Amino acid sequence: MIDRKKEIAKFFCGFETFHTLFHAYLWLSGTTFAAFGITTTPAWNAAGTILNSAIAVILGVYGWNQRKLA
Repeated sequence: MIDRKKEIAKFFCGFETFHTLFHAYLWLSGTTFAAFGITTTPAWNAAGTILNSAIAVILGVYGWNQRKLA
Protein backbone atom coordinates (compact mmCIF):
# COMPACT_ATOMS: atom_id res chain seq x y z
CA MET A 1 0.00 0.00 0.00
CA ILE A 2 1.29 3.45 -0.90
CA ASP A 3 1.89 5.84 1.96
CA ARG A 4 0.98 9.26 0.58
CA LYS A 5 3.04 11.18 3.14
CA LYS A 6 6.16 9.25 2.16
CA GLU A 7 5.51 9.83 -1.55
CA ILE A 8 5.10 13.56 -0.93
CA ALA A 9 8.34 13.54 1.09
CA LYS A 10 10.13 11.84 -1.83
CA PHE A 11 8.88 14.51 -4.23
CA PHE A 12 10.02 17.36 -2.00
CA CYS A 13 13.33 15.57 -1.42
CA GLY A 14 13.97 15.86 -5.16
CA PHE A 15 12.86 19.49 -5.14
CA GLU A 16 15.20 20.32 -2.25
CA THR A 17 18.05 18.43 -3.94
CA PHE A 18 17.65 20.63 -7.02
CA HIS A 19 17.46 23.70 -4.77
CA THR A 20 20.70 22.59 -3.07
CA LEU A 21 22.48 22.16 -6.39
CA PHE A 22 21.29 25.58 -7.55
CA HIS A 23 22.62 27.27 -4.39
CA ALA A 24 25.89 25.33 -4.69
CA TYR A 25 26.32 26.51 -8.29
CA LEU A 26 25.68 30.14 -7.32
CA TRP A 27 28.03 29.82 -4.36
CA LEU A 28 30.92 28.21 -6.24
CA SER A 29 30.58 30.53 -9.23
CA GLY A 30 30.48 33.60 -6.98
CA THR A 31 27.28 34.85 -8.60
CA THR A 32 25.36 37.62 -6.86
CA PHE A 33 21.92 38.85 -7.82
CA ALA A 34 19.12 40.94 -6.42
CA ALA A 35 15.54 39.74 -6.12
CA PHE A 36 12.75 41.64 -4.39
CA GLY A 37 15.29 44.15 -3.08
CA ILE A 38 17.46 41.48 -1.44
CA THR A 39 20.97 40.92 -2.78
CA THR A 40 22.28 37.40 -2.40
CA THR A 41 25.97 36.87 -1.79
CA PRO A 42 28.16 33.76 -1.91
CA ALA A 43 27.87 33.52 1.89
CA TRP A 44 24.05 33.38 1.65
CA ASN A 45 24.33 30.71 -1.03
CA ALA A 46 26.72 28.69 1.15
CA ALA A 47 24.18 28.79 3.97
CA GLY A 48 21.41 27.86 1.51
CA THR A 49 23.46 24.92 0.26
CA ILE A 50 23.93 23.55 3.77
CA LEU A 51 20.35 24.15 4.91
CA ASN A 52 18.69 22.76 1.79
CA SER A 53 20.92 19.69 1.75
CA ALA A 54 19.98 18.96 5.37
CA ILE A 55 16.28 19.27 4.50
CA ALA A 56 16.75 16.97 1.48
CA VAL A 57 18.48 14.33 3.61
CA ILE A 58 15.78 14.44 6.28
CA LEU A 59 13.02 14.13 3.68
CA GLY A 60 14.90 11.33 1.91
CA VAL A 61 15.40 9.32 5.07
CA TYR A 62 11.73 9.68 5.93
CA GLY A 63 10.51 8.99 2.39
CA TRP A 64 12.61 5.91 1.69
CA ASN A 65 12.61 4.37 5.18
CA GLN A 66 11.01 0.92 4.92
CA ARG A 67 10.21 0.46 8.60
CA LYS A 68 6.77 1.34 9.86
CA LEU A 69 6.86 3.83 12.68
CA ALA A 70 4.67 2.89 15.64
